[in-house]
Amino acid sequence: MKVKICGITRKEDLKTLEEFDPAFIGFINIKRSLRYVNTDEINELKHSMINTDKSMLVIRSGNVEEVIKKAKQCDIKNVQLHSLSPEEISKINGINIIRAIGISENIDEVKSEEIKQFSRVCNYLLFDSMISGKSGGTGKQIPIQTAIKAAEIARKSNPNIKLFLAGGMDKKRIKNEGRIIKSYFDYVDVNSGVENRPGYKNRDKIEEFMESCKVI
Repeated sequence: MKVKICGITRKEDLKTLEEFDPAFIGFINIKRSLRYVNTDEINELKHSMINTDKSMLVIRSGNVEEVIKKAKQCDIKNVQLHSLSPEEISKINGINIIRAIGISENIDEVKSEEIKQFSRVCNYLLFDSMISGKSGGTGKQIPIQTAIKAAEIARKSNPNIKLFLAGGMDKKRIKNEGRIIKSYFDYVDVNSGVENRPGYKNRDKIEEFMESCKVI
């Protein structure tokens, strides 16, 4: 199972991550995040990476122009968006768009239609848990049957879409539900599950998580 590890703030954590070779490494440029890094810090961190193609910029931008500007500033081709409509995203070229979609306990018709619309214009979708309208950084897991339903809706709209499952991901969930997750998702996204505290990754937790994903 492929892994994205997000919320990197320190060079020493980058060195640790590259020992275990995740598919993507995420830098969060959203100010409300406890793992926020500005564009200058992202560039400095990126310069210490062996393979910068793995880098992913996580942003919440107000318009298409800002997305393109920040992607160029950081020289990153993979951008995880927590904003913009399908119509706006369809205007972005030359960038791999990963659109985050907040999922609560159940998927209603409105959420189903949202998933369908983003599936048609994005390279990837990332499903994260949503609590009281807030998605990302909640530490809460999406119930597996709800996650499966979201994946099925997305793939029905776009069979070629690549999918991430996020939200409170840790080695325990991989151990208990890893096989079924792998059946529906291309990637899992982990952040707090491999940390000592926000922005400070734990080498042993990273190793345990990555090893758990390898045996699935």
